[in-house]
Order: sequence, then C-alpha cells, then structure tokens
Amino acid sequence: MTQTLQEYYSISIEQSPFTLLPEYSQEGDYFYRMIPQKGNGSLRVISFNDMFLVLIADYTPNEDFEKVSEISQSYVEISQFETNSSSFKVGKQKIKPVKKGICCYINKSKKIYVNCKAKEPVRFTKVVISQEYYDIFLNQRYGDCYSGAKNAMKFLSLSPNLPEINFIFQQIKSCQAKGLSQHIYLEGKILELLALATYNYEQSTKMESIHVKLTKSDLRSLKKVIEFMDKNLSSYPSIKELSRIGNMSTTRFQLAFRKVYGTTAYEYLKTLRMNKALLLLRDSDYSIQNIALEVGYNNAGHFAGLFKKMYGVTPKKYRNIQQKWS
Repeated sequence: MTQTLQEYYSISIEQSPFTLLPEYSQEGDYFYRMIPQKGNGSLRVISFNDMFLVLIADYTPNEDFEKVSEISQSYVEISQFETNSSSFKVGKQKIKPVKKGICCYINKSKKIYVNCKAKEPVRFTKVVISQEYYDIFLNQRYGDCYSGAKNAMKFLSLSPNLPEINFIFQQIKSCQAKGLSQHIYLEGKILELLALATYNYEQSTKMESIHVKLTKSDLRSLKKVIEFMDKNLSSYPSIKELSRIGNMSTTRFQLAFRKVYGTTAYEYLKTLRMNKALLLLRDSDYSIQNIALEVGYNNAGHFAGLFKKMYGVTPKKYRNIQQKWS
C-alpha cells in the first residue's frame, strides 16, 4: 500500500502505458503521451505540494487494462467523466460502470480496481483533495465552520447529482495558465467546488422538513427518473410521466424529488440540458440552433437566455472562449 497520493501517482504512471513529454511539462505540471503500441491520447497531472492534484485524461487504449490503487492517505476525489467506457470496483464490492457526469469518492484505504476497455475512449477531469488540505488550510481559515465543509463532501459522495458543477470542471480543463497563476486559479476552482457542495448540503438539510419517508426502493426509482431525463434531454415529459417512472403518485413524487435533490424535476432537467449544451458547444460544430434543439429548446434565443442566466456568458461567447484555448 502506498502512503500518499504523490507516491501512488508517481509509481503508477511509471508502470502505466504513458511516457512523459518534457517539452510540454514543467515543475508541478506533467504531460504524458500514451505509448503508440498501447494506444493514443494524453494524460496530464498537475500537483500542488501534496495538497491536491488535478488529472485531465483523454486517451484510447489498444487493449484492455486494469489499474489497481491502495492508498493509506485520506482524500476526496471529485471527477467529471465525459465517457462511460470504464468500470470500477471498491474492495470486495460489485463492479460498477463509470457513468457520464459527476462522481465523488472518499478514500478509506480500500483497494480500488479500475478497468478500461480496448478501443474505447476515456475522457475525464479529476480533482483529488488530500485530508491535509482540509485539516491545514480549511480549518485555519474557517474554524468552527470546517466541520460543515467536511459534511458537505460526505453529502456530495452520497448524492453527486449536482449538474452545475460540470461548468467548473470545464473551466478547470480549459485553464491555460502556468506557474503561480495556474496554482491560484485552480485552487480557486477547488474552493468553488467546495462552496457548491456546501450550499447543496445546506439546502438538503432544509429539505429534511419535507414530511415524506423514502425507502431504498424510492431512491432507486428516483435515480431511474434521473437516468430517463438524462437520456431524453430533448423531450418534454409531464410530471405524470415522471411520477410513473418513479413509481409514485404525482404529489409524492414531487415531494420526494425536492427532498432528495433540493429542487424541482423541471429545474433539474434544465441544468442537465445546459450542461449537455456545454459539451456540445465545446466538442461539436453544431450551430447554436441545432444545439438548442438537441437539448430540448425550439427557440435558440430562449435557449441562449437560459444559458447566459446559468453561466454568465452567451453560448456563442462560451464557444469562442473554448476555441481560443483549444
């Protein structure tokens, strides 16, 4: 078992199908290219004095491979996956597929197995925050509120369905700063992630006053509703249809959804749509009109207004920013 995050990643990369490209790297910011015989693509590792790591991956292996990790250092890992081509297993638990979207994991020194499929692209942005960062930085700065921040991360690991966090990950991935400015920018984004998690945690505690008891079956049914919405972003499901998928009455469904996710089903659907639009604006050459239709809006002007209200920039300006940094 490796002791620290730094030890693990330095050892695992040496044993991985990647090779360092010194001409694209600098101290604390290392760029790796996949060995041609093993596949194609890249892995970038940005390290900050054992406090936190940022990993940006975009590669396609030629053959299946497994990565095993077991780290004694406590840490929190928040990731945005843009592909669902890999799977993982924690300890003796069942193998689970990696799903597109936000995933949060709190390390408890268990062995983790990650499997990547041959010929399938792997794309993710990952933030790994050490326990020391919490204990040294956050405790000194926020004192008594520190326990709230820790509870927020526990909440995020149990309920990672916070679509607005996707935008922060897009900003992290697009950051072109170097040296000190890079450190300040990325640390600011990590604090922003923590702020969002804390806000949603505080909102969830307010929702505890909603008087509806939920079983494990209810929670599984609500996840099916989320999966349905995510796969049908351009559709206009009624509350009655969503309630049927959730196997509840319309009244119970609306109360249950708000209690678990802190918002209405339609507001949640809107954030799913907007974050899908982020990816389409960055990764496709679709027109704004076509992207609006793809995520469920017949009127491009209405879509652009909602996008700007959520992210502070118009879709066109966001695309221009992404193209500038690519």
